Amino acid sequence: MRRTLTLMLAVALFSALATGCANYDENEWQRLVCEVHSVNEGSPLLSAYLYVGPDLEAGTEDDIFPVDWIPVQFYARPYSSTLTIPENDVSSWFHVTNYDLRWVPGPNCPQEITDHNIYGAPCDARVPMGEIGNVHIMLTDRVMKEEPWFRALYYTNPGSSFTAAAQLTFYGHETGNSETVSLSGGLMVTFYGAVNPN
Repeated sequence: MRRTLTLMLAVALFSALATGCANYDENEWQRLVCEVHSVNEGSPLLSAYLYVGPDLEAGTEDDIFPVDWIPVQFYARPYSSTLTIPENDVSSWFHVTNYDLRWVPGPNCPQEITDHNIYGAPCDARVPMGEIGNVHIMLTDRVMKEEPWFRALYYTNPGSSFTAAAQLTFYGHETGNSETVSLSGGLMVTFYGAVNPN
């Protein structure tokens, strides 16, 4: 009985430790923890094939064919409130260096959108401890918007739309540590043919 109880306690303790230590981005091994603070200021994105110009008529010379850049904010803090890191310490900054973008199609969204997943795209955000760091990334470019399924929102099926989730994974490290960790964020994107940006 005692042996069984001891074995059960050992298994339970191991399971608890394994669960407690599970962290995909491995931030717990860093003195400085960085998190995605906001993506596009917490708002979804409307991505249009074109912006209607000042004359408010689609298909005229003042139309604008946009690409979509979004702001991303990061926040860095000590791993523990009991840990003191000097302001100018070698580990007092976090450096975000690159990111992946993975599209998850929503209802009615063409599966071909996943052809525009991006892996290892460069970005550069230096995040001081206790402060916000910023970077802008391109979410949709003209190559994507000239795909037949995107053009159709304007030329073939005006007024229609579809949505997709943009899942973002950023990679970086403490300035005093070369071990890369990952940070997750994302937003919902609605695709539309023509909109008035005002």
